[in-house]
Amino acid sequence: MAPLDFLYHLRDSFREDGIRFAITSGMACVYYGLQQYTKTSDWIIHPDDLEKLRAFLEKRQRRIPPWRISYRAIFGAPLEKDYLAAGWTSHLFIIDRPDSPENHVDFFGKPPRVQGLGLETDDEGFATRRTVAMMKRTDRDKDWPIVDGIGWQLAGESDGDGLVHIQSVPRLLEVWNRSSQEERSRAAEKRPLLNSLKQSTDARHIEGLIRLERLVWECVNRQRYRVFTTAW
Repeated sequence: MAPLDFLYHLRDSFREDGIRFAITSGMACVYYGLQQYTKTSDWIIHPDDLEKLRAFLEKRQRRIPPWRISYRAIFGAPLEKDYLAAGWTSHLFIIDRPDSPENHVDFFGKPPRVQGLGLETDDEGFATRRTVAMMKRTDRDKDWPIVDGIGWQLAGESDGDGLVHIQSVPRLLEVWNRSSQEERSRAAEKRPLLNSLKQSTDARHIEGLIRLERLVWECVNRQRYRVFTTAW
């Protein structure tokens, strides 16, 4: 199957087997129109449903033609509750038929930087924009335009959380100026940088604060996964 067809096949199969999930990261970015293509699907799986997931995969390995399923030889952990519930990720590849491409499938049990399990989805099974935006606060340059794009989309829907994620100074000031006092205060509780806009809207000053804010997120992310890479 093509990557997108395989994604929806997994989604429908997980629903049939009662596996709680949210599709996140790359495929969610494609779904929200922020990215054109990815061959990896990322799934948040409720840790209590991992045994159901393992049973599903084992069942597919016994089918004719069987699925070929294996761990990818990169940083990751076994598909076990004790690992995923503690923040590890499992990286698999799945070949569903002999002439199919290698599907990369990653499973999270506790998505990084997300409060709760991040399992809130829309009808299509995709994680909310807020969950995707928080997971994209990494130390990779390619992820931050996604954070900004999600913020801009939220602002376009008159969602006050747009202020929490927008990275572009002109966009941030535009949304700030049209937001109510209540929306500003609520967003500032989640993003302290916004408190500075109450005193100054100088573009250079704000740009410097955004750079500093991003540096903090990058350092936090490196510190987070250093624990896992050391253990691995």
